[in-house]
Amino acid sequence: MKTSRIGDRILVSTSGDRWVATVSGTIPDWQRQSLELWMGAWMALGAMLLYGVWAFPGSERNFYLICLGFWSFFAVRAWRAVRWRRSGHEVIQLSQDGVELRLDHGDTPGRATTAPLDEVQEAQPQEPNPKSFFESMEQQFWVVGGDRIHLSAGSKTLVFGKQLPREDAAKLAQLFNQRLKRLKANKRQA
Repeated sequence: MKTSRIGDRILVSTSGDRWVATVSGTIPDWQRQSLELWMGAWMALGAMLLYGVWAFPGSERNFYLICLGFWSFFAVRAWRAVRWRRSGHEVIQLSQDGVELRLDHGDTPGRATTAPLDEVQEAQPQEPNPKSFFESMEQQFWVVGGDRIHLSAGSKTLVFGKQLPREDAAKLAQLFNQRLKRLKANKRQA
């Protein structure tokens, strides 16, 4: 088994015809702690909204129920971000069977997205657009998103490389494409 690193978040392993890249979702401690502190404050706000639903009658209760609905949406997003930043990692696996992408949490494997090898096209690193508000938001540490690498597989577009720096995304895409070419050449010869 051959193992190498790209930057401080990507680990690439090769064993036989299987190529695996693991992209860690971790962030610096101060960012993770501030995210967890914000999540705690959000939970306290939710407790106050629940008290409002329980304590107030009539139209005030309706107001608190509506607020609680909006609060729930962002609570789930915040919980996903905290969970991802604590133990999340992307697993990109390429073999003769095709490509498989997963978002794992600790030792728990995520749901795999797969595509057969003959449908997989080369990976393309996406250039960031600093003028785009939504793209800037996707790169913030409190969001799970910001996929930097896209590849086409049949009618699907698969994405990976969450919030990677441009240089690391380019290197990962280059290694992926090299391995893809080698696997497709071996499959044609067989």
